Amino acid sequence: MFWLWLIVAVVLFGAGIYRLGTMNEPESIKNDLFWMFLLVSIFWPIALALGILAGPFAGLYWLGNRKREKLKKEKSTDNK
Repeated sequence: MFWLWLIVAVVLFGAGIYRLGTMNEPESIKNDLFWMFLLVSIFWPIALALGILAGPFAGLYWLGNRKREKLKKEKSTDNK
């Protein structure tokens, strides 16, 4: 089980650091993101569990927000 945790942690951290290298952000933001990538890669089982628990609610929020934006766009085109 330790090896699975270690392999996933290394892959996640490597992907995060690669993404960090491609960003055009100030160094202060990159430093904060580095620590976020490190913590998420270490505690990935907890992050996965939180994602599984919050995923359906985030998906419903996303669908509702999309519908609200669509209605707002339709309303603004009707007023023109």
